[in-house]
Amino acid sequence: MINMAMNIETLYPGMDISEKIERVSAAGYKAIEFWTWHDKDLDAIKKTCEKCGVKIWAFCATKEWSLCDRAHADECVDWIRKSIQTAKDLNCDKVILFPNHFRPNGAGAADFRDQYSHEAMIASITADLVRVAPDLEEAGVTAYLEPLVNTGADAGMSVTDTSVGADIIRAVNSPCVKVLCDVFHMQIMHGNLLPNIAENMDIVDYIHVADSPDRHEPGTGEINFDYLFTELRNRGYEGTVCFEYFPQGDTEESFPSLTKVCDILTR
Repeated sequence: MINMAMNIETLYPGMDISEKIERVSAAGYKAIEFWTWHDKDLDAIKKTCEKCGVKIWAFCATKEWSLCDRAHADECVDWIRKSIQTAKDLNCDKVILFPNHFRPNGAGAADFRDQYSHEAMIASITADLVRVAPDLEEAGVTAYLEPLVNTGADAGMSVTDTSVGADIIRAVNSPCVKVLCDVFHMQIMHGNLLPNIAENMDIVDYIHVADSPDRHEPGTGEINFDYLFTELRNRGYEGTVCFEYFPQGDTEESFPSLTKVCDILTR
């Protein structure tokens, strides 16, 4: 089964998060994702979701500590454990992890290349995920490692390639630790979207959707979503497809392009 979800962070700029949930629900989307949880009114989100029949599908479990930073591994692991408990409180069974945290001042990703080799950062990520795997399994929560771009302000992101993320997850070897494939990031960093996802479907059941290169809705850039999702459906993909994009114009004017993707996945 393929589940559709919507990241509400990037939609309806300036609107209150509860109203965003109501708008998305009215458009027919009954699963939402958001970024950080520590800065949100979780009670209000939970009540609005219950009122609208919307499930909190996933949220980000990264704060100001990075999986790749060995010096602050304990703080990073402790925060993930707090996030697991938050997920349980929200009746949510998925959290998303970034290899490097994002600076709160908007300056981009934290860059540790002057402190560690790439191999050392990969080892730290793997070790941290091994530490939290038992907590995830006990709670019935799955953590998704998301490879991201390392261009521009985000230079220094330690995991940018799907194959590297997959290697980490296979080394951790837990049913509750997987890879999230964001096709926007993938297209910029290495392309070959279909083989990178299809060859790892044993550990990939979560896909983020935005077109490239401008991260707008499908159909505004270079990705052939018709081909990609037809092939993934035919190859037996089951899991989540979550729209995480910045609307090119008015949010609701972008919804028909999402419907086209949903139709490809369900026809």
